[in-house]
Parts: sequence; structure tokens; C-alpha cells
Amino acid sequence: MVNLINRVLSVALVFAMVAATAVPAVAQPADETAAAGVPTDEKSQQTSEGLYAEALGLFGALLGTGLIVFGAALGISRIASGATEAIARQPEAGGRIFTTMIIAASLIEGIAFFGLIVCFIAVLSLT
Repeated sequence: MVNLINRVLSVALVFAMVAATAVPAVAQPADETAAAGVPTDEKSQQTSEGLYAEALGLFGALLGTGLIVFGAALGISRIASGATEAIARQPEAGGRIFTTMIIAASLIEGIAFFGLIVCFIAVLSLT
């Protein structure tokens, strides 16, 4: 289990390093008129700090979405593992254990959906 956590953390660290180096590229002007300093109109022109902050906010919302999905999957897998072991020890209690497992998994899914909705609202408010 520790080996799995180390792998996940190392992949997340590599992803964060790649994303941190790619975010400043988002702040570059989209067309040549903006690069030359010719203002197109005030509403469409944003500073590089605003674009950088928007990109970091988007990155945070997407990272939060990934963590929510990962946490829900880890929780449900632990519930299923414990239920499988309990049913193997006492097969006659399998129906009650299965019912309890389904209720706990649905509660975890509900919390995960709530978190995903919050992250999607954050993404939609940024774009």
C-alpha cells in the first residue's frame, strides 16, 4: 500500500512540475496585434497576471477534481475489500454486509459528486 501511495505521489509531483512550467505559456498574447501592443478593445485585453491567475485557478480546479475522483475510488475500494473479507469469514451474513457496503459506497459517491459539481462550477466561472 505504501508503494502505491509513493507511486501516486511521484506521478502527481511530476504532473505538477510539468503543469507549473506550462502555465506561463498560457499568459502569452494570442495574436500578433496584442504582441505588438496594438489595443484591440479594452474588454478583450487582459494583463498577463490576470491570465496567469486564471490558468492557476483552472489548474487548481482540475487538480481538485482529480483528487476527488481518486479519493472516492480509494474509499470505495477499501469498502469492497473489507466487505469481501467479511463475507469470506461469515458467508451467512453476506446479505447484511452487502447492503451496508452499498449504502456506504453510495454515500461516498454522493460526496464525490458534490465535490465534482463544486469544481465544475469553479471551472465554468473562470472561463
